[in-house]
Order: sequence, then C-alpha cells, then structure tokens
Amino acid sequence: MAIRPSAGCGTDTMAHTLEQKIIGLLEQETALRQWLEQMRALIKDARGATLIAGLTAEETEEFLRLDPRVRSHRGGMTDAELEAASERHSELKHKIDAALQDNVIESLSDWGGVAARG
Repeated sequence: MAIRPSAGCGTDTMAHTLEQKIIGLLEQETALRQWLEQMRALIKDARGATLIAGLTAEETEEFLRLDPRVRSHRGGMTDAELEAASERHSELKHKIDAALQDNVIESLSDWGGVAARG
C-alpha cells in the first residue's frame, strides 16, 4: 500500500521552493535588492517568507525575474516579448508603489494619533 502525502505537503514544498527562488534572485540582483530595501519594500509574510510589498509570492518572483531583463533589454527577447514584459513589469511596479504609498499614509496616520495622545 502506497503512502500518500497529505494535501498540505505539496503546497508547503512549492511555497518553500518559491521562497528559495525569491531569496536566490535577491542575492543575484544586488542593486535591485538594495533599492527594495531602501524603499522598505521587502516585507515578511505570515510564514516569515520574504516578499515585495503589494505582491504575492508568485508576483514577487515574476518582478525579480522581469526587472533586470526589462531594464537592460537583454535575455534574447523579441520586440513583442520585451513590450509584454515591460507592460507586466509596469503593472507590478504600480502595485508596489501603491502598497508603499498606503504604508506611508498608514504610518503618518499612526504618528498623528500618537502625537495627539501624547
């Protein structure tokens, strides 16, 4: 009789592998990682995995893969592929910017509340 893994095992392994990919991409792209750190865009999710603010784990990996290719126009992409990659990169960047803006507004609101109570 074969032992079947529980339903959660595959998901945990996949999430762990995705997390490893994200960490590896951040290590490869030092300038991008430093920019994300400076912008306070690198966050930890409930499991402690590193993500980019406003993005899911899958979107974080996608952004980390797209960013250097779009910025340098490399990777053997055709014009159509570059255009599609640039558009997707822009969509993801917009989500990051929106999340960071929300974080700033929230922190300023919290700061005002503390000052008012003080």
